[in-house]
Amino acid sequence: MIVRGCLVVWPPGAERCFGGALPYRERLFHLLALITLIETNVVLIGLAEYSAWAMVRPICSVQGFAVTVDQISVLLQEAWPSLSPQLRQAARYILAHPEEVALSSMRRVAAQAGVQPSTMVRLSRAIGFAGFEEMRQPYCDRLRGGEGTYEARAKALHLRDDGGIGGVLRDMVNGDALALAEACGGELARAQVIKSAADRLWASRRIYVLGLRSCYSLAHYFHYTCSMVHDDCRLIDGAGATYRDGLRGIAPTDCLVVFSFRPYAQDAVDLVNEARTAGARMVTVTDPGASPVVGADDVTLTVDTSSANFFHSLTAAQAVAQQLLAALVLVSGETGVAAIKASEARLRESAAYWQEPKRRRRT
Repeated sequence: MIVRGCLVVWPPGAERCFGGALPYRERLFHLLALITLIETNVVLIGLAEYSAWAMVRPICSVQGFAVTVDQISVLLQEAWPSLSPQLRQAARYILAHPEEVALSSMRRVAAQAGVQPSTMVRLSRAIGFAGFEEMRQPYCDRLRGGEGTYEARAKALHLRDDGGIGGVLRDMVNGDALALAEACGGELARAQVIKSAADRLWASRRIYVLGLRSCYSLAHYFHYTCSMVHDDCRLIDGAGATYRDGLRGIAPTDCLVVFSFRPYAQDAVDLVNEARTAGARMVTVTDPGASPVVGADDVTLTVDTSSANFFHSLTAAQAVAQQLLAALVLVSGETGVAAIKASEARLRESAAYWQEPKRRRRT
């Protein structure tokens, strides 16, 4: 709710921020009001449309409109029918990419959404905020608090009117392509970070690999392939709730490779802190921003996991894992090549891979 003098702009869905205390009549209407803010945070609103005073105890403040991301999603969804095509395009992006709203500038969010920065300002005002930065604040708060947004993203899929499944798939491909370009673009600075990570891994006595929940597939792939090059690589898989057992023996001469993205698995954060306390070196693959698994002395590779889908994308993260493994082979030299040769020999001896049966020759 924005207060300018004695005019209250009541945006669509705002009554939900007040627990439904006031009836919702129209999508956007102005109410003449007299507002008195009392120490107990009770607001008295005199409504010209009603004959009596309405007294409510808001969960959001009159100044600053400190609502949650879920409440902003409600405002966007209920305002949807009255929005222009450009505002809908901006709203669709915000609903699908809440992390980008928290982590990126308004210009970058607008560019990603394919609209002008002024469109983001107009959208913010259309749902009752003074500007984009005021609307952005709850997203930053949510990021610090780790609230989930899967439901909001799923709902955003149903709001699309740009080609149905085809439009979603196209946006997913475009998003992954952009994330791949940013993560694996081949810039010198990025290559140096990957080489530093590979040098750290190769110099380690033992390599521990950690990735929980959706990141487990990344950790399993990295561990499986890294084991062909480095002779002491351990996967922390937590079988039978043995997460901490997997870190047994970790020392300053070891390295922990961590794959972790929002929403961060609590066990992963705890294990990272435990490894850091033991003095182990770290290589972290995570998202930009204030990731809880990143330390000052880590070699960190950041990856964008945002997607038009309701669940985040690990496409670029998988590519980074592959790059890191390729760099490890390069820095390992002939020793690494010999280890890969020995690994292949063991696979052949155990008949690990299917081979087409040899055909008998006719006599």
